[in-house]
Amino acid sequence: MRVLIIDDDRTFCRYLGEVLGELGHTTDWVSDGLVGFERCLRQSYDVVICDVRMPLILGTELVSELQRDRPTQRVILISAFADDHLVAQAAQCGARLLSKPFDAPVLAGMLAEIADERVPMADSQPTLRQEQR
Repeated sequence: MRVLIIDDDRTFCRYLGEVLGELGHTTDWVSDGLVGFERCLRQSYDVVICDVRMPLILGTELVSELQRDRPTQRVILISAFADDHLVAQAAQCGARLLSKPFDAPVLAGMLAEIADERVPMADSQPTLRQEQR
């Protein structure tokens, strides 16, 4: 699957990109939520993995905006601060929620569930593309 990672922690983006690449996914990543939102509008991704707490725009806000323009976009929100309120917010905007820290098999299982829900948009070789500004 083609996955976009949006997180203000560049080290985490690189790490997650490598993990997903090893699982056979193609990844892009950005460390700015607004840039990530624009990227989602310009390019097709099977899944967007987005941190909740970022400067400029919260992940939940990004997902709400994204759902207006791309209502079928699959999103996994990630947060080290997952509480009942955030679970409800994620559900309200149609996203899954994954609590940090998480194990790669948990994420792999979530991605497998998403893959079973629909045919992937992009069929390409696993690569890791770094943020381009």
